[in-house]
Amino acid sequence: MSGGNSMDEVVITGLGPVAPNGIGINAYWDAITSGRSGIKRIVSFNPSGLPCRIAGEIKSADLTNCNGYYNGNLPDSKACKLSVIATMLALEDAGLSPEDLADYRTAVYMGVSTTDMEVVQREFHLFEDKGMAAPDSLISAFPHTPAVIVSQVLKSYDKVITISTACTSGLNSIIFGAESIARGDADLVIAGGVDTPLSPLVLSGFCSAKMVPTSYNDQPEKACRPFDIDREGGVLSEGAGVVILERKKNALRRNGKIYANFSGGGLSTIYSLKKMKTTIYDAMEHALENSALTPAEIDYICACAPGDPVIDRVETTAIKDLFKRRAYSVPISSIKSMIGNPGAAAGPLQAITAAMSIRNNFVPPTINLEKPGKSCDLDYVPGTGRTARVNRALVNVRGFGGGISSLVLSSAT
Repeated sequence: MSGGNSMDEVVITGLGPVAPNGIGINAYWDAITSGRSGIKRIVSFNPSGLPCRIAGEIKSADLTNCNGYYNGNLPDSKACKLSVIATMLALEDAGLSPEDLADYRTAVYMGVSTTDMEVVQREFHLFEDKGMAAPDSLISAFPHTPAVIVSQVLKSYDKVITISTACTSGLNSIIFGAESIARGDADLVIAGGVDTPLSPLVLSGFCSAKMVPTSYNDQPEKACRPFDIDREGGVLSEGAGVVILERKKNALRRNGKIYANFSGGGLSTIYSLKKMKTTIYDAMEHALENSALTPAEIDYICACAPGDPVIDRVETTAIKDLFKRRAYSVPISSIKSMIGNPGAAAGPLQAITAAMSIRNNFVPPTINLEKPGKSCDLDYVPGTGRTARVNRALVNVRGFGGGISSLVLSSAT
């Protein structure tokens, strides 16, 4: 993940968020800047028998204005639907049509951390009732299917790749997609992530592992509390996020708007829970080194911080170790307080947020942070966002299995 001049030529020109609190860049950014949560009581199934009955859910009604992107000939898969919608929104935002892609060497990099669990649950019940699953059940739930369906919708088959590294999958797709352009393998990359884990089976597993909050079923918007003393765990969520990556000279040639430069990324993996702080530190350090930047040049950190009692504290400590005295003056926030943790979509939605922060010179808030927990003593922008000069932003994501990824975006001006 080398930085330098080649990476300076990779830019983000389109943003396609599909989040529980907003679909499309205008609705999403309005929700993020307003501190509006998308965490509600689950409606896609009856959660009443579970200790946690809330999630960041994408409801069918929320997609009414976007269903034209996804026709009946495509798999009956929510993950495929969300990935296509996010892609089309990103292309529209970039001022491109699917037909325009014929002029580019185009690649699709899609992060998916798990199979489409809605399909798995549905087909299991069908099997129980009739002794046979539907003939398209395997392809509908297959992790690689969202990337393939995106490529089919766009009629773009040059390079179609699925990254599956748990919650870091989507951010890694952006990092690897940017590297592909820098190497000269592609001119334009559709990069992002999607996950639709909401099902009784998955939620019950999270409940059993005591990884989700159980005290806020009557106040779901308050459930995700990054850095707060009363945080109980991350909120399970679903969504998709896609960005359009282009070679800078091509974007300028077509007068495309540029949100940010991709400066560099860094990856690391935990080999021991005792080494979590070191691993987060390493990913951030690698991202900065590959961007040829120092901690003093970062204006905003879009933290992983899912609201977990351990992860939030350890990420804070890693930031202190790397940024030293600067750690106390750089603003940090967690958008998961508003969207929950949508798996592979988390990183792309954070990158979209960072790009908008750079474009608008605004740092979004961490909502529900009322009393900081032990060792959580940095500037987390509690409650209300603020206007601030943001030239460079750092994004952090941690995944199950121990993967840590960070990337740096910089102002294009």
